[in-house]
Amino acid sequence: MAVALCTSLIAQNLSKPLNVKHQRAPMHRSAEVGVGTQEAVSTIPMQRGSMVQNNPGYYLEWVGLTHYNVVTNSNARNTISFRPNSQDAALVWTTGANSNPTRGTGVNYYDMTNRSWGEVQGAEARIESVRTGWGEHGFTAQGEIVVAHNGLSNLDAGIVVNTRDNFGGDGEWTQYVLKCTPYPFSAHWSGSNIYETTGIQWPTMATNGNTVHLVVVTEQYPVETTTDYCNYPPFGYEIAGDLYGSVPLYYRSSDGGKTWDIKEHNFHAEGMTKDEMREIGGDAYSIAVRDNHVVFLYNTDPGLCYMESVDNGETWVRKVVYADDAFSGTPTVNQEPRLGVGTSTIYIDENHKVHVVFSGKPFLKDAGDCGLYGWGGIPGGFVYWNSDHDPIDWKELTAYSENRQNMYLYDTLHKYPKYKYFIPNVSVLGFPQFYFWTSGPSWPEGNAASFRNNGFSIYPRVVAQDGKVYISYQSPLDFPLSTNSGFLRGIFVTTSLDGGETWNVDTNTSWVSYNPDLFQANWDAWEEPIYHPAEDAWEWDPNNIIVGTRTENAYPTMSSNIKDWQILLQWYSQESAFGPSNGPVFQFDPLLVYAFHHPLWKFPEYNNLPEIRKGLWNKIVETPKPVINAKIYPNPAVDGIVNVKVDTEAPYTLTVTNIMGQVVYSTKTQNEAKVNVSNFVPGIYIVNVRTNNATTSQKLIVR
Repeated sequence: MAVALCTSLIAQNLSKPLNVKHQRAPMHRSAEVGVGTQEAVSTIPMQRGSMVQNNPGYYLEWVGLTHYNVVTNSNARNTISFRPNSQDAALVWTTGANSNPTRGTGVNYYDMTNRSWGEVQGAEARIESVRTGWGEHGFTAQGEIVVAHNGLSNLDAGIVVNTRDNFGGDGEWTQYVLKCTPYPFSAHWSGSNIYETTGIQWPTMATNGNTVHLVVVTEQYPVETTTDYCNYPPFGYEIAGDLYGSVPLYYRSSDGGKTWDIKEHNFHAEGMTKDEMREIGGDAYSIAVRDNHVVFLYNTDPGLCYMESVDNGETWVRKVVYADDAFSGTPTVNQEPRLGVGTSTIYIDENHKVHVVFSGKPFLKDAGDCGLYGWGGIPGGFVYWNSDHDPIDWKELTAYSENRQNMYLYDTLHKYPKYKYFIPNVSVLGFPQFYFWTSGPSWPEGNAASFRNNGFSIYPRVVAQDGKVYISYQSPLDFPLSTNSGFLRGIFVTTSLDGGETWNVDTNTSWVSYNPDLFQANWDAWEEPIYHPAEDAWEWDPNNIIVGTRTENAYPTMSSNIKDWQILLQWYSQESAFGPSNGPVFQFDPLLVYAFHHPLWKFPEYNNLPEIRKGLWNKIVETPKPVINAKIYPNPAVDGIVNVKVDTEAPYTLTVTNIMGQVVYSTKTQNEAKVNVSNFVPGIYIVNVRTNNATTSQKLIVR
């Protein structure tokens, strides 16, 4: 009886979120808050309280560091996820100390038992035995796989693959290089020399059991080898008699990445156009999988399409999200400016609906010019789309009516698109959209330009479940939360409560990186901005805010799988703004890698922007879901079938977990559920029932 009682208490405790340690790196602060120094930085984690630490379900933890500041060329990637059938998780990032030879893939693991990540990984920690970059991680049926490219430009170039049959530090990694069929290439770093290469780079990967879906690109377009920038080089990867300087290739493995049963499949025969293949560059794509449903999203200037397979990658069909044919070819008149695609993401929900989000980047095209002009320094917002929608008409995304010269005026109120699913940039100060202010910082080429070419608010990730859609992203902070020397960015999650039909960034946005360890201000004297219609102007006083802690938080990515409504976020933090894209990729001050863990259904209560501006957000106020009644019988169960009768006519999800939090049974139904417990290990289990609007948990004993 004593053992049963103790076990019961453990089961009840584990059914609730637990608090974990909240770590940070002690930094040397200069006189101006938020500006980094060139002093040494300690890497010893320090315990520190948080104004949200005592809230159940909120987890923020420092997991690793790096000095390498190029996280992606374009889209956020699949670098963090839950392990199937459990709430264990893993994340990876590109490590590096102070030189390229140290670059590789760092990895850390989430331990469900202790509700905590592993020890902080140093800048030189990597799983590979050779220099790599841009690693991605995926779970297989029993183990895991990490892919990265080695950056070589010869017959040794390819994707470095590491696999192991067990998860999380159990067993050795097995490493090899996945190479492409050799093809002739004229590379810009070799002048006009022609050589054969096996080079494939910039992997993006999604796994489903032991099936691994991988997309890479061949060598990049060598612009220095030709003076005619409207044409393409005469050497490269060959498809149907045509040569390409860069082309996406699809690979599939059915044994967890040990061998590849589909190799070097290109998408030309399924409808991907020649121009699209030529324009796809590194990381300008995303991949997602659910069961046998696979989607590969790719963005080209300025359109967006995806290849879709419903037979596990055997055949593909091209689908259009946004195709701007008016921008193709050489125009005879100047093209009207509009929002193009900056960075993008894709997701398949439980009903196999496809969700797409892309960051809007203003584009224009001059008469007689074959190139596009992008204006990433001007606010653009996001565009949401799903597979129930028609392809987007470019006229719906006309962004500006001013001429090109006026686009330089940062204080001009630009006309934004009227597209129904346009999501404006978030303003943490309460303006209806983010503006450049004449009194605020500019965005000079030499400072904080590393994100400029992809748009203003960028790196979205999207998930959807039970009629709600969640988008994570980074966005600049209003002045004076940013500094006069350059913009700082924050990490945000915006939620649509009606399946993406409406978006309200002010009332349904969580500023996730607002936290005393990363960012905090005194709002005691702050007053909401006042709009004066007659002058078409805003009245506000930035001096009413006193900033205490100020750090840069950027490069977010969100897990593409959801476990029991839990979601994972990962991002990079630094005391000062990240350096320019044309600056050194290795920084003296380290970038801290953070992991954030929070229940999805609590985000409506987490939405904190109004509370932050009122100085009230000292903790998250939780509103529990309504409880529904459920009857479990027989209970205790000895063998055979257990019946679960739920007092609702709505569809519900039933999940059974053991005392370690591992899922042992899950189903979605609308009727009385029957669970076969014949193979259950005797012990105590938690039966969770969840509808769109209510939830309940009950104990089940199996003898």
